[in-house]
Amino acid sequence: MAYEKADQRVRYTKMVIKNSLLELMKEHPISKVTVTDICKKADINRNTFYSHYANQFELLSNIGDELYEEIRQVVEHTMNLEASGKLSYEICKYIKANSNICEVLFSENGDKELLERILYISHDINIDKWMKEVKYFDPNLFDKWYTFTAYGSIAIIKKWVKSGMKESPSKIAAFIDKATEAVSKDFY
Repeated sequence: MAYEKADQRVRYTKMVIKNSLLELMKEHPISKVTVTDICKKADINRNTFYSHYANQFELLSNIGDELYEEIRQVVEHTMNLEASGKLSYEICKYIKANSNICEVLFSENGDKELLERILYISHDINIDKWMKEVKYFDPNLFDKWYTFTAYGSIAIIKKWVKSGMKESPSKIAAFIDKATEAVSKDFY
Protein backbone atom coordinates (compact mmCIF):
# COMPACT_ATOMS: atom_id res chain seq x y z
CA MET A 1 0.00 0.00 0.00
CA ALA A 2 2.79 2.44 0.83
CA TYR A 3 4.49 1.53 -2.45
CA GLU A 4 1.32 2.42 -4.40
CA LYS A 5 1.14 5.84 -2.71
CA ALA A 6 4.80 6.50 -3.49
CA ASP A 7 4.23 5.42 -7.09
CA GLN A 8 1.21 7.73 -7.37
CA ARG A 9 3.28 10.62 -6.01
CA VAL A 10 6.04 9.94 -8.55
CA ARG A 11 3.53 9.84 -11.42
CA TYR A 12 1.90 13.03 -10.18
CA THR A 13 5.26 14.80 -9.78
CA LYS A 14 6.35 13.79 -13.29
CA MET A 15 3.02 14.96 -14.71
CA VAL A 16 3.37 18.35 -13.00
CA ILE A 17 6.95 18.71 -14.25
CA LYS A 18 5.96 17.80 -17.82
CA ASN A 19 2.95 20.14 -17.82
CA SER A 20 5.13 22.95 -16.47
CA LEU A 21 7.63 22.53 -19.29
CA LEU A 22 4.85 22.46 -21.89
CA GLU A 23 3.35 25.66 -20.46
CA LEU A 24 6.72 27.40 -20.54
CA MET A 25 7.36 26.24 -24.11
CA LYS A 26 4.19 27.93 -25.32
CA GLU A 27 6.18 31.15 -24.93
CA HIS A 28 9.83 30.10 -25.21
CA PRO A 29 11.97 27.58 -27.08
CA ILE A 30 13.57 24.85 -24.98
CA SER A 31 16.92 26.65 -25.19
CA LYS A 32 15.42 29.57 -23.23
CA VAL A 33 13.74 27.42 -20.55
CA THR A 34 15.79 26.57 -17.46
CA VAL A 35 15.37 23.89 -14.83
CA THR A 36 14.77 26.72 -12.35
CA ASP A 37 11.89 28.00 -14.51
CA ILE A 38 10.35 24.53 -14.59
CA CYS A 39 10.74 24.06 -10.84
CA LYS A 40 9.13 27.43 -10.09
CA LYS A 41 6.22 26.68 -12.41
CA ALA A 42 5.80 23.17 -10.96
CA ASP A 43 6.28 24.38 -7.37
CA ILE A 44 8.95 21.79 -6.68
CA ASN A 45 12.61 21.99 -5.67
CA ARG A 46 15.49 21.30 -8.00
CA ASN A 47 16.40 18.04 -6.21
CA THR A 48 12.95 16.69 -7.04
CA PHE A 49 13.42 17.61 -10.68
CA TYR A 50 16.89 16.04 -10.84
CA SER A 51 15.64 12.84 -9.23
CA HIS A 52 13.62 12.29 -12.42
CA TYR A 53 15.45 14.11 -15.24
CA ALA A 54 19.02 15.19 -15.98
CA ASN A 55 17.94 18.51 -17.56
CA GLN A 56 15.17 20.23 -19.52
CA PHE A 57 16.34 18.67 -22.79
CA GLU A 58 16.00 15.13 -21.42
CA LEU A 59 12.54 16.04 -20.13
CA LEU A 60 11.48 17.31 -23.57
CA SER A 61 12.94 14.21 -25.22
CA ASN A 62 11.02 12.03 -22.77
CA ILE A 63 7.74 13.80 -23.57
CA GLY A 64 8.37 13.44 -27.31
CA ASP A 65 9.32 9.78 -26.99
CA GLU A 66 6.15 9.02 -25.03
CA LEU A 67 4.00 10.75 -27.66
CA TYR A 68 5.85 8.95 -30.46
CA GLU A 69 5.36 5.56 -28.77
CA GLU A 70 1.64 6.14 -28.24
CA ILE A 71 1.12 7.18 -31.87
CA ARG A 72 3.24 4.23 -33.04
CA GLN A 73 0.83 1.94 -31.20
CA VAL A 74 -2.14 3.67 -32.87
CA VAL A 75 -0.49 3.23 -36.29
CA GLU A 76 0.35 -0.44 -35.72
CA HIS A 77 -3.13 -1.17 -34.40
CA THR A 78 -4.76 0.54 -37.39
CA MET A 79 -2.46 -1.17 -39.89
CA ASN A 80 -3.07 -4.57 -38.23
CA LEU A 81 -6.79 -4.06 -38.74
CA GLU A 82 -5.99 -3.59 -42.43
CA ALA A 83 -7.68 -0.21 -42.11
CA SER A 84 -4.82 1.81 -43.57
CA GLY A 85 -7.40 4.08 -45.19
CA LYS A 86 -8.28 5.18 -41.67
CA LEU A 87 -4.66 5.81 -40.68
CA SER A 88 -4.64 9.56 -41.35
CA TYR A 89 -7.88 9.89 -39.42
CA GLU A 90 -6.57 7.92 -36.44
CA ILE A 91 -3.39 10.02 -36.30
CA CYS A 92 -5.33 13.29 -36.58
CA LYS A 93 -7.83 12.11 -33.98
CA TYR A 94 -4.99 11.27 -31.59
CA ILE A 95 -3.35 14.67 -32.18
CA LYS A 96 -6.64 16.45 -31.47
CA ALA A 97 -7.22 14.41 -28.30
CA ASN A 98 -3.70 15.31 -27.12
CA SER A 99 -3.74 18.88 -28.35
CA ASN A 100 -2.10 20.30 -25.21
CA ILE A 101 1.07 18.31 -25.91
CA CYS A 102 0.94 18.42 -29.72
CA GLU A 103 0.41 22.19 -29.91
CA VAL A 104 3.73 22.67 -28.13
CA LEU A 105 5.73 19.79 -29.61
CA PHE A 106 4.72 20.59 -33.20
CA SER A 107 5.26 24.35 -32.82
CA GLU A 108 8.35 26.38 -33.64
CA ASN A 109 9.39 26.02 -29.98
CA GLY A 110 8.98 22.24 -30.01
CA ASP A 111 10.68 19.22 -31.49
CA LYS A 112 11.27 19.97 -35.16
CA GLU A 113 11.69 16.31 -36.14
CA LEU A 114 8.99 14.62 -34.05
CA LEU A 115 6.15 14.92 -36.57
CA GLU A 116 8.46 13.63 -39.31
CA ARG A 117 9.36 10.60 -37.16
CA ILE A 118 5.67 9.99 -36.52
CA LEU A 119 4.70 10.08 -40.20
CA TYR A 120 7.50 7.69 -41.08
CA ILE A 121 6.22 5.02 -38.69
CA SER A 122 4.10 3.48 -41.43
CA HIS A 123 6.83 3.72 -44.10
CA ASP A 124 8.16 0.16 -43.75
CA ILE A 125 4.70 -1.29 -43.20
CA ASN A 126 3.54 0.34 -46.46
CA ILE A 127 6.59 -0.90 -48.37
CA ASP A 128 5.80 -4.49 -47.38
CA LYS A 129 2.13 -4.02 -48.26
CA TRP A 130 2.83 -2.43 -51.64
CA MET A 131 5.42 -5.05 -52.58
CA LYS A 132 2.63 -7.62 -52.29
CA GLU A 133 -0.05 -5.54 -54.06
CA VAL A 134 1.79 -3.78 -56.89
CA LYS A 135 2.97 -5.80 -59.85
CA TYR A 136 6.08 -3.72 -60.66
CA PHE A 137 7.17 -2.25 -57.35
CA ASP A 138 10.07 0.22 -57.52
CA PRO A 139 11.37 0.91 -53.97
CA ASN A 140 13.17 4.11 -55.05
CA LEU A 141 10.03 5.51 -56.66
CA PHE A 142 7.98 4.54 -53.61
CA ASP A 143 10.48 6.23 -51.29
CA LYS A 144 10.28 9.46 -53.31
CA TRP A 145 6.48 9.31 -53.33
CA TYR A 146 6.36 8.62 -49.60
CA THR A 147 8.76 11.49 -48.82
CA PHE A 148 6.69 13.87 -50.95
CA THR A 149 3.38 12.89 -49.37
CA ALA A 150 4.79 12.70 -45.82
CA TYR A 151 6.22 16.23 -45.98
CA GLY A 152 2.98 17.52 -47.46
CA SER A 153 1.08 15.84 -44.64
CA ILE A 154 3.46 17.34 -42.08
CA ALA A 155 2.81 20.82 -43.47
CA ILE A 156 -0.97 20.32 -43.36
CA ILE A 157 -0.92 18.93 -39.82
CA LYS A 158 1.39 21.70 -38.55
CA LYS A 159 -0.87 24.36 -40.08
CA TRP A 160 -3.94 22.67 -38.58
CA VAL A 161 -2.36 22.49 -35.12
CA LYS A 162 -1.06 26.06 -35.31
CA SER A 163 -4.51 27.37 -36.26
CA GLY A 164 -6.07 25.78 -33.18
CA MET A 165 -7.42 22.59 -34.82
CA LYS A 166 -10.73 24.22 -35.70
CA GLU A 167 -11.41 21.69 -38.45
CA SER A 168 -12.31 18.17 -37.42
CA PRO A 169 -9.74 15.38 -37.56
CA SER A 170 -11.88 13.65 -40.20
CA LYS A 171 -11.82 16.72 -42.45
CA ILE A 172 -8.02 17.11 -42.21
CA ALA A 173 -7.50 13.37 -42.71
CA ALA A 174 -9.83 13.36 -45.73
CA PHE A 175 -7.82 16.18 -47.31
CA ILE A 176 -4.51 14.37 -46.65
CA ASP A 177 -5.90 11.11 -48.03
CA LYS A 178 -7.34 12.78 -51.14
CA ALA A 179 -4.07 14.61 -51.86
CA THR A 180 -2.05 11.44 -51.28
CA GLU A 181 -4.36 9.43 -53.54
CA ALA A 182 -4.12 12.01 -56.32
CA VAL A 183 -0.32 11.85 -56.22
CA SER A 184 -0.20 8.05 -55.97
CA LYS A 185 -2.35 7.28 -59.03
CA ASP A 186 0.71 7.12 -61.25
CA PHE A 187 2.47 4.65 -58.96
CA TYR A 188 -0.02 1.78 -59.05
